[in-house]
Amino acid sequence: MYRKTILDNGIRVISEEIDHVRSVSIGIWVLCGSRYEDPHTNGMAHFVEHMLFKGTRSRTAFDIA
Repeated sequence: MYRKTILDNGIRVISEEIDHVRSVSIGIWVLCGSRYEDPHTNGMAHFVEHMLFKGTRSRTAFDIA
């Protein structure tokens, strides 16, 4: 059974616990990009791209993955 949790910051988390599985799989769907951006959130898609695929000054994209 799936469980939907809404965090204090508004992020929605959909989870499913499978008792016999000893691993974790994560999928991230981000409602951002030109379709979802307004003047307040302009540039979020570009920010997410850099964080997920290019890393940071202290962590490479491989470290984050």
